[in-house]
Amino acid sequence: MGRRTYYDLIASLPGLPLRFDVERPPISQHRLNERLQMLEPDDAAVVDQWTNFVQWDRQLLDRTDDDVANSYQQLTSEISNSFLLELIRRRMDTRTIIAAVRRRRAGMSAPTGVGQWIERIQRDYSHPQFQLQTVYPWIGRFDQMVGEGQALEAQRIIFEFNYRELEELAPTDMFSFEALLIYLARWEIIDRWTSLDQAAGKARFETLITETLGEHAHLFEPAE
Repeated sequence: MGRRTYYDLIASLPGLPLRFDVERPPISQHRLNERLQMLEPDDAAVVDQWTNFVQWDRQLLDRTDDDVANSYQQLTSEISNSFLLELIRRRMDTRTIIAAVRRRRAGMSAPTGVGQWIERIQRDYSHPQFQLQTVYPWIGRFDQMVGEGQALEAQRIIFEFNYRELEELAPTDMFSFEALLIYLARWEIIDRWTSLDQAAGKARFETLITETLGEHAHLFEPAE
């Protein structure tokens, strides 16, 4: 089968903003789901896998290190679309770095985590940026924001990097299925940000930081 294109579907979607931190998504979840009804069944199944990952990703604070690794392996083993796997792996690489920064500030050992950088992080745990500054130049600034208790700004740094990285991964064929996956991934970042008002968002992420840095640091915490 040749590469599938979705001219009508993608043309029906409003363009995404240059930045993620806007007041509202350019299209609602309901309208977006309506547009996705135009997908072929096998591609719709891939989008469902992305949705399942996103839902799981938002629940990671309640998981131990072993829980994360095991469920991540199970999740990715069920995915055959290589482009979706790449998107998920990049998200998890970022999560592992976030966990390492928070655990180090809490005086904890390096995370076991998942992803391509875990051995580097464990080896260079004492380096301010785990020797990853050329790939992830935001680590130093994120670490600073966490240290200052600026939880919302710390989250902004992550979203900004992820949003820009996704744009850079976008295929040249803007009507391809891969382009649609990029659209959905970037839309999800906007949706996360805009679902929080300034006060509620600050409270939520301060709670997240407190839980992670405290004695009940759940994110990537080793199982007993």
